[in-house]
Amino acid sequence: MNRRRMTGILIGMLLAPFAAQAENVPQSDLLLQRIQFTDQAREAGISAIPFSIATPVLHTSFQSTSFAPPATSTRLKDLVPDSDRPQTKGVGAASTWLRGRLTAEGEVANNATNDAGMPSRIDQREDGSKRMVRMALVGNNGPFRYGINYRSAGKAFFNSPDQTVREMWGEWGLGIARLRSSTGQTWNNVDLEPSRSRIQQTFNRVGIALVKPAWPEFSLTYSRSTMASSFDPTGVSAQRSHSNGLEAALAYTGLTWNARLSSGLIQTNDAMRGGADATALAQTFTGVFRPINTLTIAPTLSYRTETQSWSGAKIQTPMASLSLLYKQSRRLLLSAMGGYTNTTSSDGLIETESVVGRGIFAFHMNPIDGHPTMISLEASYTNTTNRTVAGIDSEDLSGLVRILVAAL
Repeated sequence: MNRRRMTGILIGMLLAPFAAQAENVPQSDLLLQRIQFTDQAREAGISAIPFSIATPVLHTSFQSTSFAPPATSTRLKDLVPDSDRPQTKGVGAASTWLRGRLTAEGEVANNATNDAGMPSRIDQREDGSKRMVRMALVGNNGPFRYGINYRSAGKAFFNSPDQTVREMWGEWGLGIARLRSSTGQTWNNVDLEPSRSRIQQTFNRVGIALVKPAWPEFSLTYSRSTMASSFDPTGVSAQRSHSNGLEAALAYTGLTWNARLSSGLIQTNDAMRGGADATALAQTFTGVFRPINTLTIAPTLSYRTETQSWSGAKIQTPMASLSLLYKQSRRLLLSAMGGYTNTTSSDGLIETESVVGRGIFAFHMNPIDGHPTMISLEASYTNTTNRTVAGIDSEDLSGLVRILVAAL
């Protein structure tokens, strides 16, 4: 019942301006209005547009949506067959009003499988914990753009679960400068379960970016957030803190590469520790380099330091990673990724080191019975060392051979 009501609200919001604008359209134009239905599912697959509604004042399109989260585990032996992996399916709608000056978008989606990756029952429509609702409205008026975003997902939804986000933002274009301001709220425990806390965060951001073609882009952003627990079950301590952050970034895009260097300062005040402060400073470099059309190299370097006033400890975390993607043709793909992370504290209580690596070789074979077929060889390595606590080190080396027939 809740899903039917939400779907009705979504369709009504997207079609409401049609009735409001029709009164101002001449009768001769009303006679020319039409509803067009198109079915492109046979051409574009599951994400094709089932139908659209077009009039002189409104254009709305509806489409089915499908999403399967990529495999993120570095332990290949923990992977499940693609047919058993979690998936989500839903319906989305996009509407354009006032000759493109106002755009609305919405989506309602449910998990197609349960937490274990296997169907639990045929009808899962009434399970609110597996549902996601998303709506967005974007408008523009000359140099001014504005919008509102809303998204809420239950704790069993696979993509950003157990989180509600609502945000309102505005952006002004002032020559080469672009000023953007936003405010919003996020909270967890969407279903308000009595055994779990609900942590609510209110944030405000304001930033300015200097953008000019063929020039580096410079941006400066200030953010302020307040975190507090709005619901605490019996025996769980309340949480309350606020933080201020400032980030400066420099980005440049060339013909075959792009790079971004950022430096951020975050100061957090914990009200539950008597106003104790923690200061973190982070520098991050990310880049993408394409020396040839078939090869992409993406390095990432970061260094983060955090100083805690209540303990006097200083925590340092350097990190480096490199990923390579080589696609010789439509048939052959090579991918490799490696990363290193080290975390240490000045009081000697933290000293961990982690090394990860993963490689993939994929080859698209000749079709089997008219269906695309792919074979891939994958290898993964993970090594985690804890130098302060003995006996909890881990090391894993695994490999996987995967044969995928698209129709299966």
